Amino acid sequence: MARPLSLAARAIAALGFLLAALVAAPQDAAAQSKLDTYRANGVVAERFDGFVELRDPGAAADARALVNDVNAQRRALYEKRARETNVAPAEVGKLFATKIVGQAPKGTYFRQPDGSYIRK
Repeated sequence: MARPLSLAARAIAALGFLLAALVAAPQDAAAQSKLDTYRANGVVAERFDGFVELRDPGAAADARALVNDVNAQRRALYEKRARETNVAPAEVGKLFATKIVGQAPKGTYFRQPDGSYIRK
């Protein structure tokens, strides 16, 4: 009889699944290009929790709309993966954030848990 997986083993399996899913996550190519441009220019920052935020309070309305859309898509994905892997959505977001750091364009700001920023 198979022994149930330990919490650590489940977390490792979930991490692999989640990171693979990030690559396969659907996103419109035009929206991704626009997001990359805003990130490279420092208008939009990635956060430690897997979401994006505006760094420029005077950003154009389309930047604000893009941030809202990206966060809505990511929230839905994190919640779906959380249900599938029995992991909290916040933990899923943090796992995705580690992968996003590697894929983001040069110039992207990353907000740390303490509120400070680092730039790629």
